[in-house]
Amino acid sequence: MGHAAAKDGGEPAIAFVGGGAGAALAAIALLRATTWLRLAYRILLIDEHGRFARGRPYSGAGGECLLEIPVKHMSALPDRPCHLMEWVRAEQASPRRAGGAGAREAGGTALASPACGPETLLPRRLYGDYLADTLAATAAWASPYASLHTRADRAVAVGADGRGAAVRLASGERVPVAAAVVATGDPAVTAPPPVEGAAGAAPGAGLAACSCGALTTPAGEAAHLFAVGAVRRGEADATVPRIREQAEALAQRITDTVLRTPPGRR
Repeated sequence: MGHAAAKDGGEPAIAFVGGGAGAALAAIALLRATTWLRLAYRILLIDEHGRFARGRPYSGAGGECLLEIPVKHMSALPDRPCHLMEWVRAEQASPRRAGGAGAREAGGTALASPACGPETLLPRRLYGDYLADTLAATAAWASPYASLHTRADRAVAVGADGRGAAVRLASGERVPVAAAVVATGDPAVTAPPPVEGAAGAAPGAGLAACSCGALTTPAGEAAHLFAVGAVRRGEADATVPRIREQAEALAQRITDTVLRTPPGRR
């Protein structure tokens, strides 16, 4: 991953405010949706704590706490439901995972490497590793057209900016982008930054978004502002399969309305 912030000029940038699992799933979906089109753009993940692709739930803070959903439903790639299982088996066979991955069957019996099946419940920490690896691998596959960058900083405001959007950071920098996606998770746990120019943004209630994740202005117009994951209103309990579904629709919307739109019409 790169570490450069998006700047004016050059390829359009898509900023994800919050760099956890929701942002990772959406970024993976976007990279996969656009690479065959050879669209040149940058993805910028902004996360205050630098827990890119993991966020708090999958960062390792919970030790070996297990997922509540089995492997068969947790692949980051909807067209490859066995992708996570294949990744775990490869990791369990890897020297860097000496002693096995520590996964457990639904009944609680410890697994010996390389046993991982569709019903396995993985440690949350290990799932965070999977998301990070899958995001990095997808970005490498998308190169040289799309590129992935990270920024450890706190977004203090997000808003529409002409035909695009802008993110203001705690460091004082203003980052102009083609579109901004708020992915800060459950608003009851982590409040999203104020979203200027979005309709119905009420504190603690989540962001009102259409089914494809687009936010609208108070006048009802479409803006290049989006949301994915539990930060969406009514989605506080969204699971990974649900967020993956959101991510696929969001990726298509950004591809069609932002990245495939000529610069002068964005």
